[in-house]
Amino acid sequence: MGGFAASLGGAAPTGLISVDVAYVAGSGALLAIAASRGRRNSWMLSSLMAVWFSPDLAGLIGIGIAVVLVAFALLTERRRWIGAMCGAILAWYLGRLGAGPFHSSTTLIAAAVAVPIVGSGLHHLPDGRSKVVGRIVGVLFGAAALSSAVFAVVALLALGDVNQGIDHAKAGFRLASDGVQADAAREFEHSADAFRSVQGKVGGPWSLPARLVPIVGQHVRAVQVVASEGVSLTDTAAETTLAVDLDDVRLVEGRIDLGILDLLAPVLSRAEQSVSRAHLRIGDVQNPWLISPVDTRLGELVAELDRALPAARTAAQAAREVPAMLGANEPVHWLVLLTTPAEARGVGGLVGNFVVIRADDGQFEIVDAGRNEDLNRRLIDADAELLGPEQYIDRWAEYEPETYFQDVGLEPDLPSVAAVAAALYEQASRGEEADAVEIDGVVVLDPYAMEAILDLSGPVSAGEIRLSADTVVDFLLVDQYDRFEGDDNARVLALGQLVTGAFDAFTGNALPGPRGIAAKIGPIIEADRLGAWWASGGGPAALIDTAGLDGAFPSPAGRDLIALVHQNSGQNKLDVYLERSLDYEVVIDDGRASATATITLQNRAPTAGLPLSVIGSNDQGFPLGTNVALFSVHTALDLVSVRINGVAVPAGRDAAFGGEAITFTVEIPSMTTLVVELDLAGRLEIDGLDEYELVVPHQPLVNDDLVSVEVTVDGETATLADQMVLAADASLRAP
Repeated sequence: MGGFAASLGGAAPTGLISVDVAYVAGSGALLAIAASRGRRNSWMLSSLMAVWFSPDLAGLIGIGIAVVLVAFALLTERRRWIGAMCGAILAWYLGRLGAGPFHSSTTLIAAAVAVPIVGSGLHHLPDGRSKVVGRIVGVLFGAAALSSAVFAVVALLALGDVNQGIDHAKAGFRLASDGVQADAAREFEHSADAFRSVQGKVGGPWSLPARLVPIVGQHVRAVQVVASEGVSLTDTAAETTLAVDLDDVRLVEGRIDLGILDLLAPVLSRAEQSVSRAHLRIGDVQNPWLISPVDTRLGELVAELDRALPAARTAAQAAREVPAMLGANEPVHWLVLLTTPAEARGVGGLVGNFVVIRADDGQFEIVDAGRNEDLNRRLIDADAELLGPEQYIDRWAEYEPETYFQDVGLEPDLPSVAAVAAALYEQASRGEEADAVEIDGVVVLDPYAMEAILDLSGPVSAGEIRLSADTVVDFLLVDQYDRFEGDDNARVLALGQLVTGAFDAFTGNALPGPRGIAAKIGPIIEADRLGAWWASGGGPAALIDTAGLDGAFPSPAGRDLIALVHQNSGQNKLDVYLERSLDYEVVIDDGRASATATITLQNRAPTAGLPLSVIGSNDQGFPLGTNVALFSVHTALDLVSVRINGVAVPAGRDAAFGGEAITFTVEIPSMTTLVVELDLAGRLEIDGLDEYELVVPHQPLVNDDLVSVEVTVDGETATLADQMVLAADASLRAP
């Protein structure tokens, strides 16, 4: 009974399942037998010690039962079955301790709890049996000590090679990420040689007995796994580094040689599999049974693999999927939308210009380009219908994106916006040709993404203006309206030349390889200023998701969520001057949540000195500089009330993305501040502060939000953010 109870705990002192079961079951049986013969005061002492060290409520309950049994035994005459029951419960408890918080802590706790019972039980054995037990224990301890000593000598001899293998592997990963291929390959080769030397030393028969010794066995396993995976990983890494130079994948005269990607795909897939397997196996042997120096070195290697694995997966995935996205099998069409957050929309900003790019076997060409007004005329001629996700249509059909294409970005979810935009463009193209252009993918970018593109490609001309990475953002946000005031045709022409010129420069100039491009574009992607969508899903869509380009609005999915999303209703460019901040306080008591979201909106727009297209309202009658916005506050909770500057106002409520979207309109005069307060309530089924998570999606505007968050769960309070700049989607947890 004691052996069975102990085996339920799942302790793993050696890491060998069958050996650990035998150890734990045998130890449990011995503990039950010893308790059946020991004195009652030893039962009580061990039970009370177990209560002190109990890791959780279940352990306390089990030990509580043992204490009750002991109390019963103390009040009656001594019964051996009660001792056996107490021993079995203690065996189960000790088996549940796991590895403990630090090296050998479980062993020390188990010894402290078991010694009183075992000592008392042995003391009351008949003399003959006591001597036999003593001899058996002595032989076992002697064998364990001898095998451990042999392995200790072997481990000391291998320690230098282990350190060299890890150091060379870390250096190789760093050099490979920097694009220094030859040096990285040499580091990986040195690492593989070092790990092969370790393999030869710890893989011999002399290590087998030590593998069976508790605690020592975990160290044998760790060193053997690291040596084996180290050889495999670094051999593959050296092969990959010599065979693959991602900088070979370049645009040359508007074309990418897709044959290079076909050659790279199998090599990169092997590298991904090798890194993934090493990450899994080496991470699996890292546990608190290991002494600190070993655990620290393993942690360093696992951390390096943590950094290498996403890059290896993305590279392998890209080599497999990018050819189809660039027309390897058949020509594909990409709809590119340039937005401006100076006039906010849910996905970022109003759509200004569009370009349709045809990719055929890696060759690119523009097949259509223009302004939103051009598409609006075509959509009206085609009698276009609003098609797309049901939620998008339910929320935004009244704003008629099928007539006003510039407003297609109303939803703060790029996949929804892209699906609607693709369907609208296809209908618009059907009005001009017998066969409509089928859109395979959509790219959405804003002025900050254009800045990164010009940083890579060099300056371009827009009319008589030469725009560079240093000037393009200001031009697109405000300067274009000032420079071309009163001459809208010239402004539209300049924008068209900017867009097509940037494409020609990007595809025609000598650009850096994928690493250099990723270094410039990566921060833009993270800030949600460049996103993509693939119509048919599958592998290309998965790659877009892996690369962080999908721009999908998150669902609460059991978490808390708060998001500010606004649409410019003033038909001006005043969002350049709008600053938003959010102060979110939530209290959760037994799953019942109540929260207050305080939104501060500061309008720094002037009333004069800028064109009417910037500070006016297109004859809507608002005073110059007034920012008029339709706000949607997305939340996982339910609305109680909304107040603007302390006055209650009505608000709409829509189900959206697994939560609720609360909508209301605000008018913020020039140089004023407006405060919106939302009271929210609902249920958040979490157990303790450490389980609370708040998702804060990011709307990519000109000025990033400032966010402060304080949460109280069952009386425990934590500050999750204090005036944090929200430059990307955030997930906040208690520290």
